Amino acid sequence: MNTTVLKPLFVTTIRNPRGAAERAIALNWPAQALWTALTLISVVTSAVVAALVQAAPLPEGDLGRLLEASPVYSSPLIFAATQWARAVFSVFMLFWIGRAFGGRGTVPDILAVITLLQAVSFVMVAGFTIVGLFIPFLSSLGLLVFIVWWMWAVSNMLDVAHGFDSPLKAFGVMVIAIFGVVVGLSIIMGVIGGLFAATTGAV
Repeated sequence: MNTTVLKPLFVTTIRNPRGAAERAIALNWPAQALWTALTLISVVTSAVVAALVQAAPLPEGDLGRLLEASPVYSSPLIFAATQWARAVFSVFMLFWIGRAFGGRGTVPDILAVITLLQAVSFVMVAGFTIVGLFIPFLSSLGLLVFIVWWMWAVSNMLDVAHGFDSPLKAFGVMVIAIFGVVVGLSIIMGVIGGLFAATTGAV
């Protein structure tokens, strides 16, 4: 991976996600490099989010107490680990569910497009956040634009990775995968929390 390849690929992802997905898969990056990149992006994103949350004043009332008790505020390392797990789960969920829908994508194909999408998303959100420090209205508008773009990009990139020839089917895979990741992580975190509580009580 080098800037000569990545810079135009970033721009293509924003303008033409399908073309970017085809290019990312064709580059045939080593899986180890992609997993490392996905981990790095997840950790950096978590660190930035945690820093922003802790730098801002807590709102008053129940919302403030809820935020203070959340991992993003009280346990940044746990928050980072959760975000990393979410990213890894997403790759496998998108692979399994896509295959169930008749897709032909492989784990490396899905990993390549998701890693690229995560990297581009981080850059875009960081840009909107910086702009929002000076012009809050543009930050809110930019976030709305990003959400719409993200759903469009994911649908088209998954469509290419799985060879569906139907972005609508890819969108359905994305929705089911998001639900599956949320449920899966909730169960895992519940088990971990229960074990931690049991250990603490025993001590």
